[in-house]
Formats: sequence, C-alpha cells, structure tokens
Amino acid sequence: MKAADFFARAFGKKQQITLKMQVEEEITEVFFKELATACAVNMIASTIAKCEVRTFIKNEPQRKEEYFLWNYEPNQNENSSDMIQKFITNLCYDNEALIVEVGGKLYVADSFTRREYALYEDIFSNVTIGNMTLQKSFPASDVIYMQLNNIDVKQRLEGSYTSYGQTVAKAIRSLIRANGQKGILDIDAQTSAQKDFAEKLQELINNRFKPFFESAQAVLPLTSGYKYTDVTKSTATPTPADLNERINYEFELAGRAFKIPKALMLGDVSDVEKITKNFLTFAIDPVTEKFGEEITRKRYGAKQFAKGNYIDINTNCIQHIDVFEQSTNAEGLLRSGLYCIDELRTKLGDTALKTDWSQKHYITKNYTEAEQMDHLGQERGE
Repeated sequence: MKAADFFARAFGKKQQITLKMQVEEEITEVFFKELATACAVNMIASTIAKCEVRTFIKNEPQRKEEYFLWNYEPNQNENSSDMIQKFITNLCYDNEALIVEVGGKLYVADSFTRREYALYEDIFSNVTIGNMTLQKSFPASDVIYMQLNNIDVKQRLEGSYTSYGQTVAKAIRSLIRANGQKGILDIDAQTSAQKDFAEKLQELINNRFKPFFESAQAVLPLTSGYKYTDVTKSTATPTPADLNERINYEFELAGRAFKIPKALMLGDVSDVEKITKNFLTFAIDPVTEKFGEEITRKRYGAKQFAKGNYIDINTNCIQHIDVFEQSTNAEGLLRSGLYCIDELRTKLGDTALKTDWSQKHYITKNYTEAEQMDHLGQERGE
C-alpha cells in the first residue's frame, strides 16, 4: 500500500485538513476583530445615549413636546436611549445613519437608498424600519441624516486588522497546540493491510485516544500491531501574557479609529477623570455637535433659529458629579456672579428651586470694577 493511499484512507484528503485549519484561524481572527470594534462602537453609542437633548425657545430651555420626543419617547416601540444608541451604532458601522418622521414619531432606518444631487435635495428611498419598507421617498429636508467621516472608518479599520488579526489567530492555535499532548502511533504492515483497518483505526482514535488525552490520569490499552510513543515537549510558543498583549493591541486599534483613549479601551482605571475628558473632547463632542446641528437645521430652520429656537446636545451629564467634591467650585461660581443657585443646582443634577432668591446672581464685596478701584485710590491720595 502506498503512503498516500494509507493517509487518504485513514484521515481523508490533505486539502480538507488544511481547509479546516484555515477556517478556524479566520473565525478566530474575525471574532477578536468584531469584538474590539463592537466594544468601541458600543462605548460611543451608549455614552451619547446618556446625553440630554435640550430644546430652546427664544434662547430659554423648554421642556415641551419636542423635548419629550427626543429624551423620552421618540416612537411607540422605543425609548430615546434605545433609539439614539441604535442611530449612533449604525453611524459607526455604516458611516451613515438616517432618522425619519412618520406620523409624528421618529424612527431609525435599518437600511435605505440615498440618491445624491449636486444642486438639489438628495432623495432617500427604500427606507426599511424593522421588517417594513416604506413606499414613500423622503427629501433631505425631511430627514435627519448624518455621516460619521468622509472616510469610512470601519472599512479602514478592517484593512488594518487583516495582517495583525491573523497573528492573533495563529498565536491562539499555537498556544493550544503547545499545551496539548502529542505522540506517534506506529502501525505494522500486517495490521494496516486488514480490510477493516480504517474503521478500527477510527474507533481506536475516538474510543481510546480521545478519553486518554482528555483524562488527568489514564491508561491506554493497545492491541498488537500498534505502538504509541509520547513526544510531548516544551516549545517556544506564545505565552498567555503574549497572547493577551496581541489581543489588547486589536482593541487599541479600534480605539484609535474612533478616537477613544487606549486606557479607556483596555479598562485602565487610573486617572479616569483626565481620560474621560479626552474621550469626550475628541470622540463624543464632534459627533454630538454634528447631531445637534443636523436636528436644528432640519426641524427648526434658519427663521426659527434666528428667533432663538434650536436644539443642543448637552454632554455635561455624561460624567458622574459628586456634589460634595464640587462644593468649593460651586461656591466660586456663585460668589463670582457667573451662575445663580438654580443654574448651579441644575448643572449638579438637582432640581431648580424656582424662587426669587435662588434665581438672583450674587457677587462678593471684594469683587469691584477697575474704575471704582482707581476712584477709591484717588480719594485716599494713593
């Protein structure tokens, strides 16, 4: 019997084994790539979903129908956090996202077709919400449409993952192999020439070798014609620490793509306040500012904006504020006349008192105008 025929009978074609190994490595590569991307996208989406969409009428914050729509119930099936998180998730994954109004309710489109025009309004058609495709088309002025960047971040991110993701997959496979038991099974010519050899060999592997390798302590009984030699040895393979470092680098890549600080992506709790400010400045504020601009120009327009009617996305509520830690800062803002008591209570997450004295601005006596200081100096002969 030829060696090629022997292995073909016992193990199948070589191409099948190679294909299985390749599929396993690609699945591992995709898993960590998608996990890192999903963590980054979810961090941005869930953070923006915490923001307050403030509505202003004549430059005064008001809580009426529009406020309730954006902060509590945009439609009958979702609350505002779910809708905004879905919108931002679509924006990060697809580089674009769409909100349409149907019957006075707001819905995030799962898919749509955009027909672009240079000098006229773009048209959005084939808008799908859940399992329903709307038959009407929407002009650009009737929808909330956003693009994350001119360059598709997700597409560029997948390109950067390709080579490095393969090294992670291979490292995992090498680590599993290094910690596994290996051996050589010698089979004499007389045994391999038997008609039912393939069936007996498969039974030996499944019913004897498999339990033997999986058990902490075991005995491997073999019949005549078979001889097993253990060749397990330590080899230079990636350690769990090396593997963790490679996986962390994939998360770092995702963080770079979406401007999330490395420490935040990897769960580093040191200097959280500084890291969070960096995250808000570079990852969150650009998106929320663009979101607020899009809502204002579509739902209010230039004439209403000129009257002081507009939308603003407030990111101050993202960070947890300890009122006791902020007491000194609050006092400084109050005695300088920069904010009144009600304004400070609102910024600290408390309710406004709405009294005459809580809405007044106070300033300490040691604050005075420069001109008055010159006048006092002249009176004193200084």
